[in-house]
Amino acid sequence: MTTLSASEARIPPDTLNRVAYKGERVRIHRRGGPTVVLVAEEDLALLEAIEDHVDAEEAKQALARMRRQDEKPLDWDKVKASLGL
Repeated sequence: MTTLSASEARIPPDTLNRVAYKGERVRIHRRGGPTVVLVAEEDLALLEAIEDHVDAEEAKQALARMRRQDEKPLDWDKVKASLGL
Protein backbone atom coordinates (compact mmCIF):
# COMPACT_ATOMS: atom_id res chain seq x y z
CA MET A 1 0.00 0.00 0.00
CA THR A 2 1.27 3.44 -0.85
CA THR A 3 1.51 5.90 2.03
CA LEU A 4 1.30 9.66 1.56
CA SER A 5 1.47 12.45 4.09
CA ALA A 6 -1.70 14.49 4.49
CA SER A 7 0.03 17.47 2.88
CA GLU A 8 1.09 15.36 -0.13
CA ALA A 9 -2.50 14.18 -0.55
CA ARG A 10 -3.73 17.74 0.02
CA ILE A 11 -6.42 16.61 2.42
CA PRO A 12 -7.89 19.56 4.34
CA PRO A 13 -7.04 19.25 8.06
CA ASP A 14 -10.69 19.40 9.15
CA THR A 15 -11.55 16.53 6.80
CA LEU A 16 -8.59 14.49 7.97
CA ASN A 17 -9.57 15.05 11.61
CA ARG A 18 -13.19 14.00 11.01
CA VAL A 19 -11.96 10.73 9.48
CA ALA A 20 -9.19 10.06 11.99
CA TYR A 21 -10.92 11.08 15.22
CA LYS A 22 -14.64 10.76 14.56
CA GLY A 23 -14.51 7.70 12.30
CA GLU A 24 -16.34 9.44 9.46
CA ARG A 25 -15.99 8.09 5.97
CA VAL A 26 -15.42 10.67 3.25
CA ARG A 27 -16.17 9.87 -0.40
CA ILE A 28 -14.15 11.88 -2.91
CA HIS A 29 -15.56 12.52 -6.37
CA ARG A 30 -13.59 13.21 -9.50
CA ARG A 31 -15.10 14.21 -12.81
CA GLY A 32 -18.57 13.74 -11.40
CA GLY A 33 -18.16 10.22 -10.06
CA PRO A 34 -16.93 8.56 -6.87
CA THR A 35 -13.22 7.79 -6.99
CA VAL A 36 -11.92 7.02 -3.50
CA VAL A 37 -13.07 6.91 0.09
CA LEU A 38 -11.09 8.04 3.11
CA VAL A 39 -11.60 5.72 6.06
CA ALA A 40 -10.11 5.53 9.53
CA GLU A 41 -7.31 3.05 10.20
CA GLU A 42 -9.76 0.97 12.27
CA ASP A 43 -12.08 0.58 9.27
CA LEU A 44 -9.16 -0.43 7.05
CA ALA A 45 -8.11 -3.10 9.56
CA LEU A 46 -11.66 -4.49 9.53
CA LEU A 47 -11.78 -4.55 5.72
CA GLU A 48 -8.43 -6.34 5.59
CA ALA A 49 -9.57 -8.90 8.18
CA ILE A 50 -12.69 -9.60 6.10
CA GLU A 51 -10.56 -10.04 2.97
CA ASP A 52 -8.23 -12.42 4.84
CA HIS A 53 -11.21 -14.46 6.05
CA VAL A 54 -12.70 -14.69 2.54
CA ASP A 55 -9.31 -15.68 1.09
CA ALA A 56 -8.87 -18.41 3.73
CA GLU A 57 -12.36 -19.79 3.06
CA GLU A 58 -11.72 -19.85 -0.70
CA ALA A 59 -8.41 -21.64 -0.13
CA LYS A 60 -10.11 -24.25 2.07
CA GLN A 61 -12.75 -24.83 -0.60
CA ALA A 62 -10.11 -25.14 -3.33
CA LEU A 63 -8.13 -27.67 -1.29
CA ALA A 64 -11.27 -29.68 -0.53
CA ARG A 65 -12.15 -29.69 -4.26
CA MET A 66 -8.63 -30.86 -5.10
CA ARG A 67 -8.85 -33.67 -2.53
CA ARG A 68 -12.21 -34.83 -3.92
CA GLN A 69 -10.74 -34.92 -7.42
CA ASP A 70 -7.48 -36.50 -6.17
CA GLU A 71 -5.40 -33.61 -7.52
CA LYS A 72 -2.04 -32.62 -6.11
CA PRO A 73 -1.19 -28.99 -5.36
CA LEU A 74 1.46 -27.30 -7.47
CA ASP A 75 4.94 -27.06 -6.03
CA TRP A 76 5.46 -23.41 -5.05
CA ASP A 77 9.14 -23.40 -6.05
CA LYS A 78 8.22 -24.63 -9.54
CA VAL A 79 5.50 -21.99 -9.87
CA LYS A 80 7.93 -19.22 -8.87
CA ALA A 81 10.56 -20.54 -11.30
CA SER A 82 8.04 -20.62 -14.14
CA LEU A 83 7.24 -16.97 -13.41
CA GLY A 84 10.92 -16.04 -13.26
CA LEU A 85 10.81 -15.17 -9.57
